[in-house]
Amino acid sequence: MKEMKDFFALCKYSFKFTTNITFMLIFLGIGVVTEVVSKGTQYLGGFYVVLCSMYMFQFVMSLSMSDMIQSSGIGRRIQLDIPVKLNLTLSFVLFIFTILIIFRSVMAGRYPEKANEIATSLFVIDILIFQLFIYTAVVYKYFLASIIIFCLVIGFITAGLTFITNLDMFGGLTLSTSIILGYVLIAVGAALQYLICRLIIRKPVSQRAFRGIFRDAK
Repeated sequence: MKEMKDFFALCKYSFKFTTNITFMLIFLGIGVVTEVVSKGTQYLGGFYVVLCSMYMFQFVMSLSMSDMIQSSGIGRRIQLDIPVKLNLTLSFVLFIFTILIIFRSVMAGRYPEKANEIATSLFVIDILIFQLFIYTAVVYKYFLASIIIFCLVIGFITAGLTFITNLDMFGGLTLSTSIILGYVLIAVGAALQYLICRLIIRKPVSQRAFRGIFRDAK
């Protein structure tokens, strides 16, 4: 708990904190508006909301590059324990996912004819949340490869969803199934994220991930 308090005290000193907070709020706003307009039938809104979790990880990784942090006892924990705890709590994963399922449950009750669409789009968000856990664990160490793989997977998921939807393979999917799957994937994703962070803890941060910091240091 002390380390978490220390992190939030130092958070404002992270790389481009104000800019990143602004972008995080923009993504959150777009996500919320899309969710409301689509009545929860589209996955993009929920994905944008969950995407905000990346910014917490970015704050952590940029702080870990500070000489002051590296020379302190909290340096290792900032790259290992704290990111996982943040991604499970204050980075909107569990909190926002719970808000999403409450909203979508209300929408499914009000618009029963859209219940299957709501469940299907939540299923896709479940998969994307799981991928975000893995992506944030490696992107700041293997930046270019992670970006390429992330984009390919998003394209694959979109194409696969279109194909499966056309075959009506999601016809029997219920909202309860998507909700349970979401919580399971969050737990598994967080565990894998921790293990990956632990395995690559000694790997230096990619210069492409924080090009501005390395440029200013020259």
